[in-house]
Amino acid sequence: MRYLYAIILIFFFLTNSYAQEENLYGEKFEFETSNEKDPSFVLLDNYNHYLLTNINVDGVMAGHQIIIRKFDQKNNLVGNFKADFPTMDANSLYKYLGFAESQNGKLATFVEVHSGRANKSEIYKIEFDKVTSKFTTTLLATNPIISLMKSGSISLEKSENGRFIAINFKKYRDKGLAEKNQIIVINSSTLEVVWQKELSFEDEFTSQNFTVTNSGKVILVRDMKGSKKGITYLVSISEKSQENKTFESPIFFNEMKSISIGPEEYLVAFNSTSKNFVEDFYNSLMLYDLKSGKILNNTKIPSFASVKGLREVVIRNVTLQNNEINILVEAKANVLMGSTTGYGARPISTSLDKMIIGPSFMFTITFEGQLKAVKDLRVNPVAETELFPSFGFVNVRGAYYITKGNPGNIYSLNDLNGRDMGIYELRMKGIDPYGKGSGKYLNQLVTYFPDKNSILQARIVNSNEMSLISFKIN
Repeated sequence: MRYLYAIILIFFFLTNSYAQEENLYGEKFEFETSNEKDPSFVLLDNYNHYLLTNINVDGVMAGHQIIIRKFDQKNNLVGNFKADFPTMDANSLYKYLGFAESQNGKLATFVEVHSGRANKSEIYKIEFDKVTSKFTTTLLATNPIISLMKSGSISLEKSENGRFIAINFKKYRDKGLAEKNQIIVINSSTLEVVWQKELSFEDEFTSQNFTVTNSGKVILVRDMKGSKKGITYLVSISEKSQENKTFESPIFFNEMKSISIGPEEYLVAFNSTSKNFVEDFYNSLMLYDLKSGKILNNTKIPSFASVKGLREVVIRNVTLQNNEINILVEAKANVLMGSTTGYGARPISTSLDKMIIGPSFMFTITFEGQLKAVKDLRVNPVAETELFPSFGFVNVRGAYYITKGNPGNIYSLNDLNGRDMGIYELRMKGIDPYGKGSGKYLNQLVTYFPDKNSILQARIVNSNEMSLISFKIN
């Protein structure tokens, strides 16, 4: 009997120790830093979590795959699943579009494949079932193309509430012919196509960026070609309707997202009255009422005027709280990085064009579109690949935080200096097996587990290895 009591006490001690463990450092695993793109935590529950990436490399080291890694509660790798992109022939080219998660433990990734030899483009859904760990590939659409140089363009957008995915394939337009767009809208809950249609436009305008609303409508921006001046208009598209939204003066929507305030839908859009200079593309911020077709407010903003080599501005997150709209954005710029090569007394100096991610800002507007505040997110722009965005975003019980590098650098949006960490007063307890503070954290790879009251993050430990680490919130 004494032995039985001893075993019970040991079991209780071990269980209690695990429950009280603050930090869980997962074992290192191989990760192709230079080739794996778009990493995201997916299919989260209290037992397992998954990491989704893709490889899309041409040339000698060609590879085109979806990679899904499975981890246990201690952040150790327990499964590695791969699916090749569908192919037509040896000359096929590929584009990874994005992903969606269903409500029943399935994950769908979307890819486009086209071939000049086959003279066609195909859009596929590659579905992963975490119960069976199997992939299923489904052809969603086929479109003819003229050649590799005249193959059209394709992009994917998600609705702000995550319920809908929209894909727009804009076919190549020969001079004098109509422009044709094929739109596919997918319900994220079921991963099934809810509607699709082909649009044909006879005017001189060309389709630019688009967004999908929380009700599954697609809003398409149409501008004049090239440097021609014209009045942009919007096209609101649903399964059964198509409606133009016009403006009284020239305006260009350069980055936008659809949001909902109650039952009504709106656009937040960075815009300009010029389409000739990138530096001017994002000099105004608009709130637009989709139902009435009216601009509620359009405010000049100087935030990006001083960004040298500005390439684009991306809306990363939009939150609605306390009758305010918070728009978190990230700038991307091209800069010349100096380097020296060669040997001897006269080394050769060269300049390389490289992308810098950042600066980043949060713009706060009212529900009427009035600008209330502009907050610098205080990130340090560095020349990196897009594997390392300038900040991450996480929602904890309705409160919003951003990550800026290391596990200690988690800040409330109300205090970006970190003086008021609140529930994020993280303490490094225990011993990091790879050295305290080791590795470079991927800001976008952060998530919160309510039942565990813990934060999960990922870091590059060596050049081609990664590990996951989770922290209890005090």
